[in-house]
Amino acid sequence: MTLLLLLLACTASKPTDDSVGQSCGLLNCNAAESCLQESYEPTCENRTDTGAPCPEGTTASMCGGAGIACCCEPPPEMTYQCVDATACGNTCDCISCPGDKACISVGSESSGVFLCEELPKP
Repeated sequence: MTLLLLLLACTASKPTDDSVGQSCGLLNCNAAESCLQESYEPTCENRTDTGAPCPEGTTASMCGGAGIACCCEPPPEMTYQCVDATACGNTCDCISCPGDKACISVGSESSGVFLCEELPKP
């Protein structure tokens, strides 16, 4: 529930008054900053016995991009940071996501809220 509230707070449209920033998780970005969220994949284990339930605290899922049966722990909570993306008009062009993660605009193209997340596996 907390994650949903944080996501809703961070995906709110940027105020029209440029002197006011926006909420970004528990942070408040200033008017010249954008909100960058980063999501994390849950830890999953492949399972061969699909008739048996997953261990307590995990959820049955399909993993690996090829639909391999697995049991996954809840995903880690997102992290948030304020970044300057004004040089490229508040687009993903200025956002550098770690590893193989891709930048995605959250809400509208000009919302000033971005998400770094893993790309779907082929």
